[in-house]
Amino acid sequence: MRLAILLALLPMPALADGRVDAALDQHILPGFARLTDSTAALAASDDCAPVAAWAQASDAWQAVSHLRFGPTEMDNRGFALAYWPDPRGATPKALNTLLSDDSPAVTDASVAGRGVYAMEYLLFDPAFAADKARCALIHALADDAHATATAIAQDWNDRYADLLRNASNATYQSDTEALQELYKALQTGLEFASDTRIGRPLGTYDRPRATRAEMRRSGRSLNNVVVSLTSLQELALALTSADPALASEIDAAFDMALTRADEIAQIDGGPDFSLVDQPQNRLKLEVLQQNIDSIRDLLAMKLGPQLGVIAGFNSLDGD
Repeated sequence: MRLAILLALLPMPALADGRVDAALDQHILPGFARLTDSTAALAASDDCAPVAAWAQASDAWQAVSHLRFGPTEMDNRGFALAYWPDPRGATPKALNTLLSDDSPAVTDASVAGRGVYAMEYLLFDPAFAADKARCALIHALADDAHATATAIAQDWNDRYADLLRNASNATYQSDTEALQELYKALQTGLEFASDTRIGRPLGTYDRPRATRAEMRRSGRSLNNVVVSLTSLQELALALTSADPALASEIDAAFDMALTRADEIAQIDGGPDFSLVDQPQNRLKLEVLQQNIDSIRDLLAMKLGPQLGVIAGFNSLDGD
């Protein structure tokens, strides 16, 4: 009897919230593993135009690009993998520096000249096609991307996953704080898809900005929205794993947006968002943007309160 009482008085280890476990095991850790594998394949290519391997690595990045905290945020790793948007045109300037005879090491270069967006310029922009140093730089950027992706994945596996999973530490003091981080990442990803990936090329009705579309040179602007939405849907379902009814409602909202994206893909100018110059077709992109905003509203009204969290500040907010 005394033993039972003593055991009852001992502090018990907190059990991780099942929704945090689901997000880690079904979404975050597999996502960064795919990023590591795809950048490894890209780095292993001896092709001077490894378009297919680059596309797979780019997709793997888009699928985790909303996880801009912890290991991705450390040492500017996220920016080293993906510097965009680039409103001041820093990427071609940084690439020209790296292509010069006295170029710095890639790891010492500006983040604007590193990662999948810089590689898109080298692979698809005619301005760089004839540069004699282009092939060597593509390989150097691929090696750099793989090293960065590996560092992120190792950090998640060796340290950061446990901080989220066992939320009783200096970083996350409770499961609610861990869920807040994941919910914030989910909403930030949707905000970026709507306001930046779609909003930048949409511009205004009188002044569309097709040349501001993400990865327009490779025609992957819409693709990136689709990959991101599909990944965000996966995270949302992990966070609603304890509520099948809400999961079904959120799943349907994402499916509606993805169906709209499929329709846009069939339109001339859909893949690279150049359709924004066509008044009749730009409306379809505006509707997709509205679909994404509806998902954000749904999550704020139903998922946030269920998790006991609010969106809070995110990496897209200014000072």
